[in-house]
Amino acid sequence: MAVTTRTNKEHIERFNREVFNGRNYDRIDELVTEDFVQHGAPGAGDIHGREAMKEYMMMLHSGFSDLESTVEAMVAEGDYVATRYTYRGTHDGEYMGIPPTDRPAEISGMVLSRVEDGKTAETWVEADMLGLLQQVGVVQMGERSPEPNH
Repeated sequence: MAVTTRTNKEHIERFNREVFNGRNYDRIDELVTEDFVQHGAPGAGDIHGREAMKEYMMMLHSGFSDLESTVEAMVAEGDYVATRYTYRGTHDGEYMGIPPTDRPAEISGMVLSRVEDGKTAETWVEADMLGLLQQVGVVQMGERSPEPNH
């Protein structure tokens, strides 16, 4: 089957459905390349390889056991697929060293994926981590301090 922008988009939707939301981590072996790299994984930095991706996904779901992602928009050109997501979950486990707060969180994020021969080879992730930390109560945004008198 010829790889097209449509099949690349379907591939990314499948990863989201089966791995991220479905928690079927063994599907990673079929859906990402052996030398897969994820740049800027929230809470982990860069991830290299399938096993590291499985560990990362398990870490996310241990911190937010009901975590789900919804595809809000998707655009593809050539080997690249850009996806805007909304992530929703309850912080009911340790995440990034932060003990559970049992508070709900909803953040937006963008992922640019490079698909190679029907598998994800590389991703770049941007997520609203400040918004997440605010919602779980770790970071508080207050009023701006007055300017000091000189």
